[in-house]
Amino acid sequence: MSPETISAGTTLELTIHSLATGGQAIARHDGMVVFVNRGLPGQTVLANIIRTKKRFAEADLERVLVRNETEIQPFCKHFGLCGGCHWQHLPYEEQLDWKRRFVEDSIHRIAGSEQITARPTIPSPDRLHYRNKMEFAFLQGRDVVHLGLRRSASHSIINITECHLQSDRTVAIVQQVRAWANSHKLLNAYDQRSGKGYLRFLVVRETKQHSMPGNQTLVQLITTPDWSPTGQRNTMVQELADALKRETDGQTSFVHSTRTSKTQVAYGENIIFSEGPRTLSETLTIDGQTMPLNIGGADSFFQTNTRAAEALYTKALQLAALTGTETVWDLYCGVGALSLAAAMRAKRLVGFEISAAAVGTAAENAENLAITNAVFHAGDVRHTMEREQQAPDVLITDPPRGGMHPDVVAAIAKLAPSRIVHIACDPATQARDIGLLTEHYDISEVQPVDMFPHTPHVENIVLLTRRG
Repeated sequence: MSPETISAGTTLELTIHSLATGGQAIARHDGMVVFVNRGLPGQTVLANIIRTKKRFAEADLERVLVRNETEIQPFCKHFGLCGGCHWQHLPYEEQLDWKRRFVEDSIHRIAGSEQITARPTIPSPDRLHYRNKMEFAFLQGRDVVHLGLRRSASHSIINITECHLQSDRTVAIVQQVRAWANSHKLLNAYDQRSGKGYLRFLVVRETKQHSMPGNQTLVQLITTPDWSPTGQRNTMVQELADALKRETDGQTSFVHSTRTSKTQVAYGENIIFSEGPRTLSETLTIDGQTMPLNIGGADSFFQTNTRAAEALYTKALQLAALTGTETVWDLYCGVGALSLAAAMRAKRLVGFEISAAAVGTAAENAENLAITNAVFHAGDVRHTMEREQQAPDVLITDPPRGGMHPDVVAAIAKLAPSRIVHIACDPATQARDIGLLTEHYDISEVQPVDMFPHTPHVENIVLLTRRG
């Protein structure tokens, strides 16, 4: 069968030889690359082609004919259907090694630094129940409201009854909210095409290492506005909030927010009401320093794996090699966890963050920790960098998945800090950014950190040292 005759619906016998950065398995058929969902290297499988492109095809695994020798039993009954953790059947040590390979491959291909080797991936301290935030979506079925996680490569929803990435409390909350949604005929799920429907998203955040007895939980229900004359739906939401609070001994806060934009993002635009604290407090230990921190509310960014974040920030600080004499800049600093740990080891710390709310939280954290040598600027990093007159000796950057704007990279090159600690959740965009800096910088160390066990995602730290 030639590549030209491969079409959707075709079943092929394939031998898998590798994994792609997105987590799919890689096989070849008559010279054509075929990406196989849920496959593992060493397997021979029957796979059903679901789509074809000019240079590759994509397939779903139908049946394993020859097993991978080290393959293990998945731990979740939703494996293979849920779009969450695709690598449950891959031993953890092999997950870590593949993530190291992904990082190296990106630096070789994209940054053009073919001699660089990455250090072994730092494992996550927790391999299960590690997430401190989960987002769930509603979907309207025939006379039923679904609430859960999306199926792999689909908009349909799995009504999860177990999930090993989050706590048992979160799973119980999801099931309680799902039952509530189906107990009222007036409650229906939002449909993106028509723009009709009420229930959109459920977001659950919780602390993992809070210093007070018991962890905090923050539940956010995101709906469309209730346009009914009597506001009955909003009253039903209030009843849900009261029930959640009763059943968790008052340790659960609740926020009801609305979203009118059709874009399917779990982000509330307006708060209708809230009960309990809108923000969470967490205790982090970074490079031996324990710090209580306000990590923000339901919409704030914070690393979703708390204990692995400690390992990530600890390694970043060690690579920064601060002596107490440096001016440090932290780009995309969020609520200031790494910034404030750096401030304790530097002469001066300057944080930059687009979110004004996050900057306010970072400043509050600095005050609570009696840190007086840190300042924070809110706004687009491209422009707020211009406010600072004193150039950094060390620069830390942890940009969003899309990486840094070319103007920011150019500004960093002009500032010429002696060391750059670059943290990223996408090795490809990170390699692109550091490739623009290697004219004047050496890649001194590459350190992957596993923030997302049982998925192909990896966080990575690169230390760049200025030549001369």
